Amino acid sequence: MSIAALTRKGVDVLEMLAQEGRVFTANMGTVTTPITFLVTAANRPDAWVRVPAATTIYPISISVTMEAMAGTATEVDVRVAANDIGNGTSSAADVGPVTLRTGSGKTSLCIPRQLATADTTAETTPISIFRKSYILANAAGEDSKGFHITREQMGYPVLQGAATWELFLAATTTQATGFVVMTWAEVLTVNA
Repeated sequence: MSIAALTRKGVDVLEMLAQEGRVFTANMGTVTTPITFLVTAANRPDAWVRVPAATTIYPISISVTMEAMAGTATEVDVRVAANDIGNGTSSAADVGPVTLRTGSGKTSLCIPRQLATADTTAETTPISIFRKSYILANAAGEDSKGFHITREQMGYPVLQGAATWELFLAATTTQATGFVVMTWAEVLTVNA
């Protein structure tokens, strides 16, 4: 039965996918080592999930904890693109993708990346699905500068691969440092 049919029957699909081990997460920055977000530039996201062909994801949330925000006008932009933007010059996510059902043995087909220091492939039909700005610099570790973006706040996106889910976070002066957690549910497109 398809995800759409289960939804019509009132099944909590995300809970069902979590029980099956099909909810995954990736961490950018780990333990006490944050990442330093990049100056905003086209085709250079700070964190992203590459969704291959024949795979569909349901983005669940993005959590960002700011360790330091010395710059001004820090902007957050979450986008989706209708193509896989590739790796560019970047690193693998510090942790993940890891299923949130321990012991399930499930592995993700998606590829989380961080810090594109050179261009990735240009996005196809990119669209922002969440934006936020902080207009002032703040002291390190101020809790109010962290945020959690929910599936609802992103407008319930469904990314059918090839596609990309991206986070850009940049200031006009000194770049912020922090940690990112991206969480999504994943199925083969034939079952979506």
